[in-house]
Amino acid sequence: MRTTINIGIIGFGTVGSGVYNLIKENFETIAIRSGVELKVRAICDLELSHVRENAPDVFVTESWSDITSDPDIDIVAELIGGTEPALSIIKDALRKGKNVVTANKKLLAERGAEIFETVVETGNSIGFEAAVGGGIPCILTLKKGMVGNQIRSIVGILNGTTNYILTRMAEDALTFADSLKNAQTLGFAEADPTFDIEGVDAGHKIAILAMLSYGRSIPFELVPIEGIKNISPIDISYAKDVGYVIKLLGIAKLINGKLDIRVHPTMIPKGHPLASIRDEFNSVLFEGDMTGPVILNGKGAGSLPTASSVISDIVQLSSKRDYPGKFIGKAEVMAPEDRISRYYIRLYTEDSPGILSQISGVLGKNNISIASVIQKEVDEKFVPLIIVTHEARESDMLKCIDEIQSFSFVKERIVFIRVEDFKKGMK
Repeated sequence: MRTTINIGIIGFGTVGSGVYNLIKENFETIAIRSGVELKVRAICDLELSHVRENAPDVFVTESWSDITSDPDIDIVAELIGGTEPALSIIKDALRKGKNVVTANKKLLAERGAEIFETVVETGNSIGFEAAVGGGIPCILTLKKGMVGNQIRSIVGILNGTTNYILTRMAEDALTFADSLKNAQTLGFAEADPTFDIEGVDAGHKIAILAMLSYGRSIPFELVPIEGIKNISPIDISYAKDVGYVIKLLGIAKLINGKLDIRVHPTMIPKGHPLASIRDEFNSVLFEGDMTGPVILNGKGAGSLPTASSVISDIVQLSSKRDYPGKFIGKAEVMAPEDRISRYYIRLYTEDSPGILSQISGVLGKNNISIASVIQKEVDEKFVPLIIVTHEARESDMLKCIDEIQSFSFVKERIVFIRVEDFKKGMK
């Protein structure tokens, strides 16, 4: 016997319209697989004419309270994004006895603990698969498939825009600016791509995954975030020379009770599975103590992949309650300067004797040893010098960079990129 679930959609943009269309087109398929008939009862949006044109069979309103207060609506899909009124919508819907589905990664990353407290308080549920990874079932994997595991680490390519840009820079030898322009033309990047290229979007996603994995709320303002706009074709070329590719990674690990969480460009070995993830695709690698490495790949954004995850949540919530889990307090976030890593350093120096010895002297006195050096001959006064180090404390590395940058023979800003060799887990 089938169960009818009435849905109220708040926000009829890219994702909201995708959800409506997916339900309309795949109604029977969803019903056969799940035993649930999904019916969009109402849609809230400020562009009423747009909604009426594309969803003529549905009640339309400008007031979100019409949906949260409707006793016949079972599940509210909050798909407007941002902090307010999204936070008020979700809390009001939960307190009025409704389950909620959202794709709002910013809200969950920054106010997730508050929302989850409301879930526990009301006994209702929230689904947010669509907030991380688009159509990739990251949340379901963590909450269901790996529920018996201690999560040792999470490493992911979590933003399709930046991955597309880095792929085109690597494969087509394009500049950052040209790759970004191509991404915008193809719809992989917004007109204002700031959140993507500066790493904020990936930061929201890794914060959500870390919250679920480690059962701690995370002060988002403490998450170190770096974007990709300073990566140049020469860095990608030199990374290739030493057997690496550059990806923007979100990383989270619990080390001695402190959460090492961060987003930044990272050099990873060419043979690692994450190195092969191209263009707008995303990938997340979970390391469980029982399962070992588990990797998920797929399109991380877009109307239909994200809508697919929203539908998955709706069906899950239609059959049973789903708790996000109880937090055991706030995470103690590791200070960036305490992190241990290997480093790639690129600098332009005068082509003169004794310069390398001065640079290596600075590194040596700060307990940093050199793994490899590349200096290609160039018929110019200044030449590129590439150094890859062994593991070192980041505070020592930053001290070295400041000192080396002050030398008169160094031209332009020094570029440094962290290197991740994945010594444990998947190779």
